[in-house]
Amino acid sequence: MTRTLDDSTTGRHIPALDGLRGTAILLVLFDHLFWSNPNPEGSFLVRLIANLRSSTWVGVDLFFVLSGFLLTGILYDTLSSKHYFRNFYGRRTLRIFPLYYAFLFLIIGISYARGYHWFFPGALYYLTYTTSLSMSAVAATNAPWVNVEHFWSLAVEEQFYLAWPLVIYWLKTKRKIATAILIVATSTLLLRLYLQFSGVTAKFPYSIYSWSPSRFDALLIGGLVALAIRSRFRVPVLRWAWLSFLSGASLLVAYGVWYGSFIPLGNAVVGTVGLTVLGLTFASLLAASLNTTSGFAAVFSNPVLRFFGKYSYGLYIYHYSLKSAMDDLLGPPLRSVTHSKLLLVLAHGFIVLAASVLIAVLSYEYFEKAILSLKRYFHDETPSPKLDRDVAAAVEASAVA
Repeated sequence: MTRTLDDSTTGRHIPALDGLRGTAILLVLFDHLFWSNPNPEGSFLVRLIANLRSSTWVGVDLFFVLSGFLLTGILYDTLSSKHYFRNFYGRRTLRIFPLYYAFLFLIIGISYARGYHWFFPGALYYLTYTTSLSMSAVAATNAPWVNVEHFWSLAVEEQFYLAWPLVIYWLKTKRKIATAILIVATSTLLLRLYLQFSGVTAKFPYSIYSWSPSRFDALLIGGLVALAIRSRFRVPVLRWAWLSFLSGASLLVAYGVWYGSFIPLGNAVVGTVGLTVLGLTFASLLAASLNTTSGFAAVFSNPVLRFFGKYSYGLYIYHYSLKSAMDDLLGPPLRSVTHSKLLLVLAHGFIVLAASVLIAVLSYEYFEKAILSLKRYFHDETPSPKLDRDVAAAVEASAVA
Protein backbone atom coordinates (compact mmCIF):
# COMPACT_ATOMS: atom_id res chain seq x y z
CA MET A 1 0.00 0.00 0.00
CA THR A 2 1.24 3.48 -0.86
CA ARG A 3 0.88 5.88 2.01
CA THR A 4 0.97 9.49 0.87
CA LEU A 5 1.84 12.53 2.86
CA ASP A 6 -1.85 13.26 3.29
CA ASP A 7 -2.55 10.12 5.29
CA SER A 8 0.74 9.41 6.98
CA THR A 9 2.16 12.61 8.43
CA THR A 10 1.17 14.64 11.41
CA GLY A 11 1.98 18.24 10.69
CA ARG A 12 5.71 18.05 11.38
CA HIS A 13 8.33 18.60 8.74
CA ILE A 14 9.27 15.74 6.44
CA PRO A 15 12.54 14.08 7.57
CA ALA A 16 13.36 12.65 4.14
CA LEU A 17 13.56 16.14 2.66
CA ASP A 18 16.24 17.06 5.18
CA GLY A 19 18.08 13.90 4.17
CA LEU A 20 17.84 14.76 0.49
CA ARG A 21 19.26 18.18 1.23
CA GLY A 22 22.03 16.52 3.21
CA THR A 23 22.75 14.27 0.24
CA ALA A 24 22.94 17.31 -2.04
CA ILE A 25 25.44 19.14 0.14
CA LEU A 26 27.58 16.02 0.61
CA LEU A 27 27.78 15.61 -3.17
CA VAL A 28 28.85 19.24 -3.53
CA LEU A 29 31.41 18.92 -0.73
CA PHE A 30 32.87 15.78 -2.28
CA ASP A 31 33.16 17.59 -5.60
CA HIS A 32 34.87 20.66 -4.17
CA LEU A 33 36.95 19.29 -1.28
CA PHE A 34 38.32 16.08 -2.77
CA TRP A 35 39.50 17.47 -6.08
CA SER A 36 42.47 15.76 -7.68
CA ASN A 37 44.18 15.84 -11.04
CA PRO A 38 45.10 12.19 -11.48
CA ASN A 39 47.98 10.90 -13.51
CA PRO A 40 46.44 8.87 -16.39
CA GLU A 41 49.07 6.21 -15.70
CA GLY A 42 48.75 6.41 -11.93
CA SER A 43 46.81 4.39 -9.40
CA PHE A 44 43.51 2.94 -10.61
CA LEU A 45 41.94 3.79 -7.26
CA VAL A 46 42.99 7.44 -7.49
CA ARG A 47 41.65 7.69 -11.04
CA LEU A 48 38.39 5.99 -10.01
CA ILE A 49 37.85 8.37 -7.09
CA ALA A 50 38.70 11.34 -9.30
CA ASN A 51 36.19 10.23 -11.94
CA LEU A 52 33.48 9.69 -9.33
CA ARG A 53 34.21 13.06 -7.80
CA SER A 54 33.96 14.80 -11.15
CA SER A 55 30.33 13.67 -11.39
CA THR A 56 29.19 14.89 -7.99
CA TRP A 57 28.49 18.40 -9.30
CA VAL A 58 24.98 16.97 -9.69
CA GLY A 59 24.36 17.89 -6.05
CA VAL A 60 23.62 21.42 -7.22
CA ASP A 61 20.81 20.10 -9.41
CA LEU A 62 19.35 18.18 -6.49
CA PHE A 63 19.32 21.47 -4.56
CA PHE A 64 17.50 23.12 -7.48
CA VAL A 65 14.83 20.42 -7.64
CA LEU A 66 14.29 20.56 -3.87
CA SER A 67 13.99 24.34 -3.87
CA GLY A 68 11.55 24.34 -6.76
CA PHE A 69 9.41 21.71 -5.06
CA LEU A 70 9.31 23.34 -1.64
CA LEU A 71 8.83 26.91 -2.76
CA THR A 72 6.19 26.12 -5.36
CA GLY A 73 4.23 24.23 -2.72
CA ILE A 74 4.49 27.07 -0.21
CA LEU A 75 3.45 29.67 -2.77
CA TYR A 76 0.51 27.68 -4.08
CA ASP A 77 -0.74 26.84 -0.59
CA THR A 78 -0.67 30.47 0.53
CA LEU A 79 -2.26 32.06 -2.53
CA SER A 80 -5.29 33.08 -0.47
CA SER A 81 -3.15 34.66 2.24
CA LYS A 82 -3.73 38.36 2.85
CA HIS A 83 0.03 38.87 3.09
CA TYR A 84 1.15 36.46 0.36
CA PHE A 85 4.08 38.54 -0.89
CA ARG A 86 5.09 40.04 2.45
CA ASN A 87 5.29 36.67 4.18
CA PHE A 88 7.15 34.90 1.40
CA TYR A 89 9.73 37.58 0.70
CA GLY A 90 10.14 38.33 4.40
CA ARG A 91 10.90 34.73 5.27
CA ARG A 92 13.21 34.23 2.32
CA THR A 93 15.10 37.41 3.20
CA LEU A 94 15.65 36.23 6.78
CA ARG A 95 16.82 32.80 5.62
CA ILE A 96 19.15 33.85 2.83
CA PHE A 97 20.50 37.39 3.07
CA PRO A 98 21.98 37.69 6.60
CA LEU A 99 24.48 34.83 6.31
CA TYR A 100 25.30 35.55 2.67
CA TYR A 101 26.07 39.22 3.18
CA ALA A 102 27.74 38.72 6.56
CA PHE A 103 30.17 36.28 4.96
CA LEU A 104 30.68 38.43 1.87
CA PHE A 105 31.41 41.59 3.85
CA LEU A 106 33.67 39.63 6.21
CA ILE A 107 35.90 38.30 3.45
CA ILE A 108 35.92 41.67 1.68
CA GLY A 109 37.07 43.33 4.90
CA ILE A 110 39.75 40.72 5.55
CA SER A 111 40.93 40.98 1.94
CA TYR A 112 41.51 44.73 2.16
CA ALA A 113 43.06 44.41 5.62
CA ARG A 114 45.63 42.00 4.15
CA GLY A 115 46.40 44.19 1.15
CA TYR A 116 44.20 42.52 -1.47
CA HIS A 117 41.49 44.12 -3.57
CA TRP A 118 38.03 43.46 -4.97
CA PHE A 119 37.31 44.44 -8.55
CA PHE A 120 34.29 46.05 -10.14
CA PRO A 121 32.02 45.09 -11.74
CA GLY A 122 32.93 41.61 -10.48
CA ALA A 123 32.24 42.41 -6.84
CA LEU A 124 28.95 44.04 -7.82
CA TYR A 125 27.80 40.76 -9.38
CA TYR A 126 28.20 39.02 -6.04
CA LEU A 127 26.61 41.82 -4.05
CA THR A 128 23.51 41.76 -6.27
CA TYR A 129 23.09 38.00 -6.81
CA THR A 130 23.73 38.38 -10.54
CA THR A 131 26.85 36.28 -11.11
CA SER A 132 24.70 33.74 -12.94
CA LEU A 133 23.70 36.37 -15.49
CA SER A 134 27.24 36.45 -16.84
CA MET A 135 28.18 33.87 -19.45
CA SER A 136 31.78 33.98 -18.24
CA ALA A 137 33.37 33.23 -14.89
CA VAL A 138 33.24 36.38 -12.76
CA ALA A 139 36.58 37.57 -11.33
CA ALA A 140 35.98 39.63 -8.20
CA THR A 141 39.18 39.61 -6.13
CA ASN A 142 42.90 38.90 -6.22
CA ALA A 143 42.83 37.34 -2.74
CA PRO A 144 44.02 33.75 -3.38
CA TRP A 145 42.21 32.31 -0.36
CA VAL A 146 38.77 33.61 -1.43
CA ASN A 147 36.64 31.29 -3.53
CA VAL A 148 33.03 32.31 -4.07
CA GLU A 149 32.58 31.16 -7.66
CA HIS A 150 30.04 28.57 -6.52
CA PHE A 151 27.71 31.39 -5.46
CA TRP A 152 26.37 31.36 -9.01
CA SER A 153 23.88 28.69 -7.92
CA LEU A 154 22.64 30.91 -5.08
CA ALA A 155 22.14 33.64 -7.67
CA VAL A 156 20.06 31.31 -9.85
CA GLU A 157 17.86 30.41 -6.89
CA GLU A 158 17.48 34.01 -5.72
CA GLN A 159 16.35 35.12 -9.16
CA PHE A 160 13.84 32.27 -9.15
CA TYR A 161 12.60 33.33 -5.68
CA LEU A 162 12.05 36.87 -6.92
CA ALA A 163 10.12 36.00 -10.06
CA TRP A 164 8.24 32.78 -9.25
CA PRO A 165 5.86 34.23 -6.60
CA LEU A 166 4.66 36.76 -9.18
CA VAL A 167 4.05 34.05 -11.78
CA ILE A 168 2.09 31.82 -9.40
CA TYR A 169 0.04 34.75 -8.10
CA TRP A 170 -0.81 35.74 -11.65
CA LEU A 171 -1.67 32.26 -12.95
CA LYS A 172 -3.39 30.99 -9.77
CA THR A 173 -4.56 27.53 -10.92
CA LYS A 174 -2.55 24.29 -10.95
CA ARG A 175 -3.33 23.73 -14.61
CA LYS A 176 -2.04 27.13 -15.70
CA ILE A 177 1.04 26.93 -13.49
CA ALA A 178 1.86 23.42 -14.74
CA THR A 179 1.44 24.56 -18.35
CA ALA A 180 3.80 27.47 -17.74
CA ILE A 181 6.33 25.11 -16.16
CA LEU A 182 6.25 22.78 -19.15
CA ILE A 183 6.63 25.64 -21.62
CA VAL A 184 9.51 27.34 -19.81
CA ALA A 185 11.32 24.09 -18.95
CA THR A 186 11.11 22.98 -22.59
CA SER A 187 12.33 26.40 -23.71
CA THR A 188 15.29 26.08 -21.34
CA LEU A 189 16.27 22.78 -22.95
CA LEU A 190 15.91 24.27 -26.42
CA LEU A 191 18.07 27.21 -25.36
CA ARG A 192 20.84 24.88 -24.20
CA LEU A 193 20.65 22.99 -27.49
CA TYR A 194 20.96 26.28 -29.36
CA LEU A 195 23.90 27.43 -27.25
CA GLN A 196 25.65 24.10 -27.76
CA PHE A 197 25.17 23.68 -31.49
CA SER A 198 25.40 27.34 -32.54
CA GLY A 199 28.93 27.56 -31.19
CA VAL A 200 28.15 29.90 -28.29
CA THR A 201 29.51 27.41 -25.75
CA ALA A 202 32.83 27.29 -27.61
CA LYS A 203 33.32 30.95 -26.67
CA PHE A 204 31.37 30.94 -23.40
CA PRO A 205 31.57 27.41 -21.96
CA TYR A 206 29.78 28.38 -18.74
CA SER A 207 26.73 29.59 -20.66
CA ILE A 208 25.32 26.08 -20.65
CA TYR A 209 25.99 25.32 -16.99
CA SER A 210 25.89 28.40 -14.76
CA TRP A 211 23.93 30.94 -16.81
CA SER A 212 20.49 31.43 -15.26
CA PRO A 213 18.37 31.12 -18.42
CA SER A 214 20.00 27.72 -19.02
CA ARG A 215 19.31 26.38 -15.53
CA PHE A 216 15.77 27.21 -14.48
CA ASP A 217 14.33 23.91 -15.69
CA ALA A 218 15.50 21.91 -12.64
CA LEU A 219 13.73 24.34 -10.30
CA LEU A 220 10.61 24.19 -12.45
CA ILE A 221 10.62 20.39 -12.60
CA GLY A 222 10.70 20.36 -8.81
CA GLY A 223 7.74 22.72 -8.87
CA LEU A 224 5.86 20.32 -11.11
CA VAL A 225 6.20 17.59 -8.47
CA ALA A 226 4.75 19.98 -5.87
CA LEU A 227 1.69 20.50 -8.06
CA ALA A 228 1.36 16.80 -8.89
CA ILE A 229 1.10 15.72 -5.25
CA ARG A 230 -1.61 18.33 -4.77
CA SER A 231 -3.67 16.87 -7.60
CA ARG A 232 -5.52 13.70 -8.53
CA PHE A 233 -2.20 12.33 -9.77
CA ARG A 234 -0.74 12.22 -6.25
CA VAL A 235 -1.10 8.50 -5.59
CA PRO A 236 0.25 7.21 -8.94
CA VAL A 237 3.10 9.73 -8.87
CA LEU A 238 4.22 8.61 -5.42
CA ARG A 239 3.62 4.94 -6.18
CA TRP A 240 5.66 4.79 -9.39
CA ALA A 241 8.27 7.46 -8.74
CA TRP A 242 10.81 4.82 -7.69
CA LEU A 243 10.65 3.21 -11.13
CA SER A 244 11.10 6.55 -12.86
CA PHE A 245 14.11 7.31 -10.66
CA LEU A 246 15.77 3.95 -11.28
CA SER A 247 15.20 4.30 -15.02
CA GLY A 248 16.67 7.80 -15.16
CA ALA A 249 19.57 6.96 -12.86
CA SER A 250 20.41 3.84 -14.89
CA LEU A 251 20.43 5.86 -18.09
CA LEU A 252 22.69 8.55 -16.63
CA VAL A 253 25.11 6.07 -15.06
CA ALA A 254 25.25 3.99 -18.24
CA TYR A 255 26.13 7.07 -20.27
CA GLY A 256 28.77 8.14 -17.75
CA VAL A 257 30.39 4.71 -17.80
CA TRP A 258 30.28 4.52 -21.59
CA TYR A 259 31.64 8.04 -22.11
CA GLY A 260 34.11 7.87 -19.25
CA SER A 261 32.81 10.89 -17.34
CA PHE A 262 29.66 12.85 -16.63
CA ILE A 263 30.66 16.51 -16.88
CA PRO A 264 28.44 19.15 -18.54
CA LEU A 265 31.25 21.44 -19.73
CA GLY A 266 32.42 20.32 -23.14
CA ASN A 267 29.91 17.48 -23.38
CA ALA A 268 27.08 18.17 -25.81
CA VAL A 269 24.86 15.40 -24.40
CA VAL A 270 25.29 16.05 -20.67
CA GLY A 271 25.11 19.82 -21.09
CA THR A 272 21.82 19.72 -22.97
CA VAL A 273 19.49 16.72 -22.69
CA GLY A 274 21.51 15.32 -19.80
CA LEU A 275 20.62 18.23 -17.51
CA THR A 276 16.93 17.73 -18.23
CA VAL A 277 17.11 13.99 -17.60
CA LEU A 278 19.04 14.72 -14.40
CA GLY A 279 16.32 17.09 -13.22
CA LEU A 280 13.59 14.54 -13.96
CA THR A 281 15.58 11.82 -12.20
CA PHE A 282 16.05 13.89 -9.05
CA ALA A 283 12.39 14.91 -9.15
CA SER A 284 11.48 11.22 -9.23
CA LEU A 285 13.81 10.56 -6.30
CA LEU A 286 12.13 13.36 -4.39
CA ALA A 287 8.66 11.98 -5.10
CA ALA A 288 9.73 8.46 -4.16
CA SER A 289 11.04 9.78 -0.84
CA LEU A 290 7.65 11.33 -0.07
CA ASN A 291 6.06 7.87 -0.03
CA THR A 292 6.56 7.10 3.65
CA THR A 293 6.33 3.33 3.14
CA SER A 294 9.19 3.31 0.63
CA GLY A 295 12.79 2.41 1.24
CA PHE A 296 13.75 5.82 -0.12
CA ALA A 297 11.96 7.58 2.73
CA ALA A 298 13.81 5.40 5.23
CA VAL A 299 17.21 6.00 3.63
CA PHE A 300 16.85 9.77 3.49
CA SER A 301 15.44 9.98 7.01
CA ASN A 302 18.85 8.82 8.23
CA PRO A 303 20.02 11.13 11.06
CA VAL A 304 23.46 11.64 9.51
CA LEU A 305 22.00 12.90 6.23
CA ARG A 306 19.49 15.02 8.13
CA PHE A 307 22.32 16.56 10.16
CA PHE A 308 24.09 17.69 7.00
CA GLY A 309 20.77 18.87 5.60
CA LYS A 310 20.15 21.07 8.63
CA TYR A 311 23.46 22.88 8.26
CA SER A 312 23.67 22.73 4.46
CA TYR A 313 23.37 26.46 3.81
CA GLY A 314 26.29 27.37 6.05
CA LEU A 315 28.33 24.49 4.66
CA TYR A 316 27.68 25.72 1.14
CA ILE A 317 28.65 29.29 2.00
CA TYR A 318 31.84 28.54 3.93
CA HIS A 319 33.49 25.43 2.55
CA TYR A 320 35.11 26.63 -0.68
CA SER A 321 36.88 29.69 0.72
CA LEU A 322 37.88 27.64 3.75
CA LYS A 323 39.44 25.06 1.44
CA SER A 324 41.36 27.73 -0.45
CA ALA A 325 42.56 29.31 2.79
CA MET A 326 43.75 25.96 4.15
CA ASP A 327 45.47 24.71 0.99
CA ASP A 328 48.87 26.28 1.69
CA LEU A 329 48.55 25.61 5.40
CA LEU A 330 47.77 21.91 5.06
CA GLY A 331 49.64 21.01 1.88
CA PRO A 332 53.30 20.86 3.02
CA PRO A 333 52.77 19.02 6.35
CA LEU A 334 50.35 16.52 4.81
CA ARG A 335 52.74 15.75 1.95
CA SER A 336 55.50 15.07 4.45
CA VAL A 337 53.47 12.46 6.33
CA THR A 338 51.21 10.85 3.72
CA HIS A 339 53.67 10.11 0.86
CA SER A 340 50.62 9.17 -1.20
CA LYS A 341 48.47 11.26 -3.49
CA LEU A 342 45.34 9.36 -2.48
CA LEU A 343 46.00 9.80 1.24
CA LEU A 344 46.90 13.45 0.69
CA VAL A 345 43.61 14.16 -1.10
CA LEU A 346 41.56 12.27 1.48
CA ALA A 347 43.31 13.78 4.51
CA HIS A 348 43.08 17.31 3.16
CA GLY A 349 39.44 16.86 2.20
CA PHE A 350 38.34 15.43 5.53
CA ILE A 351 40.17 18.10 7.55
CA VAL A 352 38.50 20.89 5.57
CA LEU A 353 35.17 19.06 5.81
CA ALA A 354 35.47 18.85 9.60
CA ALA A 355 36.38 22.53 9.84
CA SER A 356 33.48 23.46 7.56
CA VAL A 357 31.02 21.46 9.64
CA LEU A 358 32.25 23.06 12.87
CA ILE A 359 31.94 26.58 11.49
CA ALA A 360 28.54 25.88 9.91
CA VAL A 361 27.14 24.47 13.17
CA LEU A 362 28.43 27.41 15.22
CA SER A 363 27.13 29.83 12.61
CA TYR A 364 23.67 28.31 12.66
CA GLU A 365 23.36 27.99 16.41
CA TYR A 366 24.79 31.40 17.36
CA PHE A 367 23.95 33.61 14.37
CA GLU A 368 21.37 32.23 11.96
CA LYS A 369 18.96 30.80 14.52
CA ALA A 370 18.37 34.16 16.21
CA ILE A 371 17.58 35.76 12.86
CA LEU A 372 15.32 32.89 11.82
CA SER A 373 13.27 33.40 14.97
CA LEU A 374 12.07 36.67 13.41
CA LYS A 375 10.05 34.62 10.93
CA ARG A 376 7.24 34.67 13.48
CA TYR A 377 6.48 38.19 12.28
CA PHE A 378 5.76 36.83 8.81
CA HIS A 379 3.20 34.24 9.82
CA ASP A 380 0.55 33.00 7.43
CA GLU A 381 -2.79 33.38 9.14
CA THR A 382 -4.59 31.28 6.52
CA PRO A 383 -5.29 27.68 7.64
CA SER A 384 -3.76 25.10 5.33
CA PRO A 385 -4.68 21.51 4.51
CA LYS A 386 -2.69 18.84 6.32
CA LEU A 387 -0.43 18.13 3.36
CA ASP A 388 0.31 21.80 2.94
CA ARG A 389 1.34 22.19 6.58
CA ASP A 390 3.82 19.36 6.18
CA VAL A 391 5.45 20.89 3.13
CA ALA A 392 5.46 24.37 4.64
CA ALA A 393 7.11 23.09 7.80
CA ALA A 394 9.70 21.24 5.75
CA VAL A 395 10.91 24.30 3.89
CA GLU A 396 10.79 26.58 6.89
CA ALA A 397 12.70 24.12 9.08
CA SER A 398 15.50 23.67 6.58
CA ALA A 399 18.32 25.70 5.15
CA VAL A 400 18.16 26.73 1.52
CA ALA A 401 21.29 26.39 -0.47
